[in-house]
Amino acid sequence: MALPLYKKSKLEKLFPRSDSDTNLQNYNKIRSELQTGDFLFFSGDHWLSSLIRSRSRSAWSHVGIVIKLEELDRVFLVESVLENGIRMVPMSFVFKDYDGAGKPYVGRVGWARHTEIGSDPKKQRIIKEFCLDNLTKQYDRAEYYRILWRSFTGLREIFEDDKYTCAEFIKAAFEKVNVEPPREYGYFISPGAYWRMEEMEMMSDRLLI
Repeated sequence: MALPLYKKSKLEKLFPRSDSDTNLQNYNKIRSELQTGDFLFFSGDHWLSSLIRSRSRSAWSHVGIVIKLEELDRVFLVESVLENGIRMVPMSFVFKDYDGAGKPYVGRVGWARHTEIGSDPKKQRIIKEFCLDNLTKQYDRAEYYRILWRSFTGLREIFEDDKYTCAEFIKAAFEKVNVEPPREYGYFISPGAYWRMEEMEMMSDRLLI
């Protein structure tokens, strides 16, 4: 089980920030250890990030999946983000050009691995195929309100759709490989629920950012 992190303030206290050059250097050191099916957890400063952290009692507000293309020696992050939908970006972009303006991700980033997925190459391949098959699926601005609805009521019927929040995307990936996803509050599921799983292990003694 990963280290309990119920508030962003605790995360900041336990893991002091480093400068961007140091973060990139540290990433380059662990890059070869990343594998398909690993998870990156993000703690952002957006108002929606604050809501998600508050409603889920977690330091984390966003989560994405690592995809590794061994034949090309490339590592990518696949994530569902507002207004862009499901996208795949080089992992190094998190550390130097996450927003497309030449700046790293603004916030904190942790790396974790689910023990069952991390030890099963077949499950990793299925997750890789699932991620690639769903690229560009939308996560539109109206999802703000769907998240608000689900976070306060636990219901989904009034906003039935085929779009994924970041955590719903991870849930669908879990279901593809027959791994039981965590349960939280009705149909509301957050990044923090995955971090709290017994099978989820933090893969570094420091945050990546």
